[in-house]
Amino acid sequence: MSTDISGEFPDPRQQFPNIGKPLSISVAPNALAERIKELNCLYGISNLLEIQDVSLPWILIRAVELIPAALQFPEKACACIRLDGHEYASANFRRTRWCRNTQISLNGRHVGDLEVFYTEEISTDDSGLFLEEESHLLRAISERLSRVLWMKLSEEALKESEERYRALTEQVTDGVALAQDSRFCYINPAFCRMFNVPSAEAIQNTRVHHPGTGDADDIRRMYETCTDSEIRNKVEHVHRLTRPEKTMWIQVCHSPITYKGRPAVLSTFNDVTEIKEQQVAAQHLADQLHDENRVLRSSLKERYRFGNILGRSPLMQEVFELILKAAVTDASVAIFGESGSGKELVAHAIHERSSRKNKRIVAVNCGAVQESLFEREFFGHRKGAFSSAHADSAGYLDMADKGTLFLDEVSELTVTMQAKLLRAIEGGGYRPVGGTETVSKDFRIISASNVSLSEKVSSGLMRRDFFYRLQVIQIQLPPLRLRKEDIPLLVDHFVEKMSPPPAIKIPGHIMDNLIEYDWPGNVRELRNVLQRYLTLGRLEFLSPHSATGRTSLVPQLNLSQALQKLESSMIAQALQQADGNRTRAAALLGISRRALFRKTSPF
Repeated sequence: MSTDISGEFPDPRQQFPNIGKPLSISVAPNALAERIKELNCLYGISNLLEIQDVSLPWILIRAVELIPAALQFPEKACACIRLDGHEYASANFRRTRWCRNTQISLNGRHVGDLEVFYTEEISTDDSGLFLEEESHLLRAISERLSRVLWMKLSEEALKESEERYRALTEQVTDGVALAQDSRFCYINPAFCRMFNVPSAEAIQNTRVHHPGTGDADDIRRMYETCTDSEIRNKVEHVHRLTRPEKTMWIQVCHSPITYKGRPAVLSTFNDVTEIKEQQVAAQHLADQLHDENRVLRSSLKERYRFGNILGRSPLMQEVFELILKAAVTDASVAIFGESGSGKELVAHAIHERSSRKNKRIVAVNCGAVQESLFEREFFGHRKGAFSSAHADSAGYLDMADKGTLFLDEVSELTVTMQAKLLRAIEGGGYRPVGGTETVSKDFRIISASNVSLSEKVSSGLMRRDFFYRLQVIQIQLPPLRLRKEDIPLLVDHFVEKMSPPPAIKIPGHIMDNLIEYDWPGNVRELRNVLQRYLTLGRLEFLSPHSATGRTSLVPQLNLSQALQKLESSMIAQALQQADGNRTRAAALLGISRRALFRKTSPF
């Protein structure tokens, strides 16, 4: 006997082969009656399955009562269904030795048994007690019971899943909405509270773009870029909702799903106001810290600044202390240091903090003064002193009156010039060229040299009395290679002055190269190297004393290579100004972003 788990009944002619065959007059009425009983049993069990909202035990209790009536001796038959540890028996049930057992299976697994019994002996020959058609019938009933079990278990699982999902959606704090054909199918209480909807029924089956209740404009805004017929991937947005009591931030996530075989949108609405407020507060704090950091860095920079001199190193801090001490006296100061180390800046710093700060500081490059013109330049001349002297002319000492006379590279003065100047310094006065009167001026001497003056004295190139007169206070400026911790501070200072705002940030590897270099030209060389870097986009050290990173200045007569180098230099400079942002760099160069990628690609 074939079975059909889809729920439709097998062809009775296959289950009961005698149906449709010619029957003898003697057996036909009884055989037909037997077949009718069997069909009634199957149909009765199937009808039990059609009844809605009934439990599995309810069905089994009624099904087991239908089975004895389908046997050939119903008044002496009883039945029992054992399933899932429970037993369901017909009326007057009693176990006897006249039994037939049929297993009940679900998905190939033995889950129960169907047993029928005769309560008393029918005949002495038990072999014919259960007909072959009855065995087929019992297997068919077993299959129907398997189908009932499967459907009821599925219904219970579905109902449990629906209850679990409903409990979840009813209790979560996030709003949940299901929309199909741009109409609401379901919303949870959190959605109602979030958008002031009076009840779920009030918005049920209304259009998502025209809800007609609650905060309709806010709901419409949540769905303005989303329809279930067009959405293909998950879409997330954060919307700002302005309410009378406060401003809210809602994160909405639209997910495409299939509901009842058709496209739909499952949406969740998460109130992220607290997170957004924390982000705003964190950003405000970050801005505040940035401002404080900027002020702190500015104050630190001032702490490491003395006039136009910068230095955080201990050596430079000692120089700052000496400048302060020299500024409060009127004694002569001798500044020593290599070329480019900032000797003139120190002289100006002393003058600007002294009592003479309201008067002039006159700087004289002693190496450029000719001995024959020394008196004219230092002492001045009177009208008619020589053929081209059409008027009186003041000298350096006149200009420095009540102020400061700065003698740069003082070691270049000859012994004769030293003697003439020493008399004026010691108070003996001087006479302008062509003049007859002796003039005395009040000035302070600050000198600077990049060589040792004591060696000049030893070699006879400097007068000893002139040497002692100059060096009342000595300030030794350290070379840049001995105060490399000052290089980042100096770099920031020069870049800020050389580049238009916002100032360019020097990359880390460039800063490393600047720190590793020996700087024979000191701060002046550093400034020049940075100027070339900002102009050409590449780092060049051109000192004749060091081959580190040196680039030849001899032009290469290769137009293609020259153009390529120029292009690479301009691209590097644009990328630096754009902080590595290729889109902005391309805009600065006047080319497309794709063209910039092509030019910078290594392949």
